[in-house]
Amino acid sequence: MTSGKIATAIGTLLASLALAAGLAHAQTNGVSGGVTPDLSPNLLIEAGPSDNPNYRRMVFVKYLDGGNVSVAYKAYNRSEFIRIEDDTPPSLVGACANGAASTLDEIEAFSVAEAEAAAAEEPTAITHFCIKGVPGWQAGNRAVWLDPIFDGMPHAARLNN
Repeated sequence: MTSGKIATAIGTLLASLALAAGLAHAQTNGVSGGVTPDLSPNLLIEAGPSDNPNYRRMVFVKYLDGGNVSVAYKAYNRSEFIRIEDDTPPSLVGACANGAASTLDEIEAFSVAEAEAAAAEEPTAITHFCIKGVPGWQAGNRAVWLDPIFDGMPHAARLNN
């Protein structure tokens, strides 16, 4: 990976983190006393087979604004988020926006099942998660909720020199 691509990846990651903070703040406008709770943004996350043969799977992260996707990213690893045009079916977005959020138990069960499937060399299944209004997001729950989804994925792309 060239230094330009690394800089772009870092910039994209920082932009996505800033967006997440901004969406969380926007969700809490009007809270009395001027105190903004530390809530997660509304996220629709899809984990599934990778379109790159160098990776077992990839993750799509979609930030929701009501019943619409405001911005979407795909990730092959934990440090490179590539902004993409969203083509999520409206029914899937609506199910997340208007339905129940995924539980931490469901996310942790996915992590275990994915590790077992990888060890058995089974194909990756497509799985969707809906994360909404998780308290303590910046205070540590972001890692608690997202790490199980990203488990088994590399932290960064390998440099091909």
